[in-house]
Amino acid sequence: MTVINNKKQLTVYLILLVAIIIISNIVSRSLFFRFDLTDNKMYSLSNSSKQIIRKLDDRIIAKVYFSKDIPGQLANSRRYLQDLLEEYEAYSRGHFHFEFITPDNDKKIQEEAHDYGIFPLQAQVVENDKLEIKNIYMGLVFLYNGKQEVIQAIQTTEGLEYILTAAIKKITATDLKTVGLVSRENKAFSTARLDQNLSQTYTIRNLSLNHPIAADIQTLLMHGIDDTLSSEQFYNLDQFLMRGGQLFIGAGYVIAQLQEGLGYLNKSNLFNFLEHHGLRINRDLVIDQVCGQVQVQQRHGFFNIATAANYPPFVTIQKFDKENLIVRGLEQVRLFFLNEITPSDSSLHFTPLLQTSDKTGTVAISGIPRQGMLGRYSVIEGYNLTPHIRNSQYSNPAMTLFPHGPKTVAAMVEGDFRSYFAGNDLYNTKPGFRARSIGNTRILLVTDNELFNDTRAGGIPENIDFMLNSIDYLSGDKELIEIRSRTVTARPLDKLSDGKRQFWKWLNIVLPALSVILLGIYRWKRDLDKRKLLEGIYG
Repeated sequence: MTVINNKKQLTVYLILLVAIIIISNIVSRSLFFRFDLTDNKMYSLSNSSKQIIRKLDDRIIAKVYFSKDIPGQLANSRRYLQDLLEEYEAYSRGHFHFEFITPDNDKKIQEEAHDYGIFPLQAQVVENDKLEIKNIYMGLVFLYNGKQEVIQAIQTTEGLEYILTAAIKKITATDLKTVGLVSRENKAFSTARLDQNLSQTYTIRNLSLNHPIAADIQTLLMHGIDDTLSSEQFYNLDQFLMRGGQLFIGAGYVIAQLQEGLGYLNKSNLFNFLEHHGLRINRDLVIDQVCGQVQVQQRHGFFNIATAANYPPFVTIQKFDKENLIVRGLEQVRLFFLNEITPSDSSLHFTPLLQTSDKTGTVAISGIPRQGMLGRYSVIEGYNLTPHIRNSQYSNPAMTLFPHGPKTVAAMVEGDFRSYFAGNDLYNTKPGFRARSIGNTRILLVTDNELFNDTRAGGIPENIDFMLNSIDYLSGDKELIEIRSRTVTARPLDKLSDGKRQFWKWLNIVLPALSVILLGIYRWKRDLDKRKLLEGIYG
């Protein structure tokens, strides 16, 4: 043990102690040790975020406008946000800085926040034993080289790292990549949800195939094609692929009219184009025992009652290739009215992305009677989409048969493509015509014909993750895929057989009762032994 004998020695020890504390703090700013036991390490900064923040070549400032008294249900957002910002600062090599600002009672700071586009939110708080509505600030702005990127409200920790990193990536990018979306004039599809998510990291441009696709568009989105495309439209699409463009397309044979209980056959000539480029689509409708539900009306006496029924054409995908970057972090994808995909060109690399379960079936095209005007019936070529419900007017036994194993319903082909017009003298002599693709061209196909539609697959959160992952991958922007996949929106339960389900059901019924009985027997036996012991001692 060291003994301090004089004032000078005490001063030296104090100086050394202060120096050690300062050095320890400086070192600890870039060293983190955190136990994160979550499955996807959602409370630790991802490698992608570290890489993006380390690439900063100039100073970026985060001004965080947060009220002091945050209601309990929102208070965790501030702590989690501060933890993330501290890690960003530590890994930025001095280029990232942040400050928390309290604007509650300062008009000047409030005006500053308003100028950035950050406005107060209304929240319920309990003050003086009363429930009151209070205005609170929960936003931030990134400032970088005269540019700004605003996050107006941070009300949840879910996906917060992705939101922050995407904003940093966007504000520091010298030129945002452009994604093209083919718009069909005769379609009323809404893609607002996908557009909103894409706008965080891309510029979005609606376009038509009637004109050549602009050179700055690297990735093209298409869906809802159910009519005949002209040769000129195909030529523009083909030459986009030949110059190394990336195509993400939703295309299938089923045009569903669920209210009518039938699906029309999509007779577009698009399928010939896709088959030429390595993707053959089978016409049979794919159904799956692992599926979503629909509401059907059933007659009970004088009343019609809405009943939820399993509906196999609403396929739920729950098994993913853990080695594939696009899908390995996903838990679930839900798609509608699908067809199987098989490769049609062995020279191209074919990658299955989404496959159905081990209990898969098909519904073949058939002649379906349809009532028209004046009560007259006609037969159309299509699919019987009526669900099968016992003891009701809905009877479609085909919806109960699942004899097949997994079928591929989403796939990607890549490699050296040959032009669709290579043998067409009318087009292959045009100036600038390319007969073979350059670069690494890819086509990613999902057989949901309304893939991006907000009222179909595009309106489901877990599907948006799959779509954004696909677009990032095709655009060569893979850094955000890892972060996005860490936030799980669905944790589906494993499918159990009837035998296992019954076993666990009865175990949950019997085990609690049996435990109480055994506990009672144990306590009765213990009291009995204690009584006998006392009788032996005291007679």
